Amino acid sequence: MAYTNDELEKLSPEEKNRKRRDIQTQIVMLEADANKMIGEKTALDAEIRKIKMDVDRFQVTLSEKNERVERVSSEILRNEEEHKKMKKKLNLL
Repeated sequence: MAYTNDELEKLSPEEKNRKRRDIQTQIVMLEADANKMIGEKTALDAEIRKIKMDVDRFQVTLSEKNERVERVSSEILRNEEEHKKMKKKLNLL
């Protein structure tokens, strides 16, 4: 509850002290919440960086595997062609 200057002046010293302690308690709680959120944000930022590095590593691995599949596929085709040629030669004999 917000007080005007006139209302604050009318409060007794005990009431002012109680209000001061209440406000100080609220400030401490807000600071604690802020620190907790900052810690959570820091942890999330670190997780995001790790995930991005993992994604980059997976992309490199995927690219390497795709290149290997292409090379192996080419080798298979060459092997099949050579196999057919050899069969033709065998049939001619």
